[in-house]
Amino acid sequence: MLSPHEIAALLLLGDTQEIDDLEPEQLDGLLVNKLVTMEHGACPRLTNQGHSMLEVVRRIR
Repeated sequence: MLSPHEIAALLLLGDTQEIDDLEPEQLDGLLVNKLVTMEHGACPRLTNQGHSMLEVVRRIR
């Protein structure tokens, strides 16, 4: 289950391509659940699973 901060981070990542102000702790749960990927120090990117979760979250709110 994602925390409110992780859900907010997911929403931010879905709305923009560059996120500089996210705390690493906010990304931990997203990485563990394979909702985002970080390749070689690049900005976090939503995975296919992350996009699917984002669609669900947007429908609920």
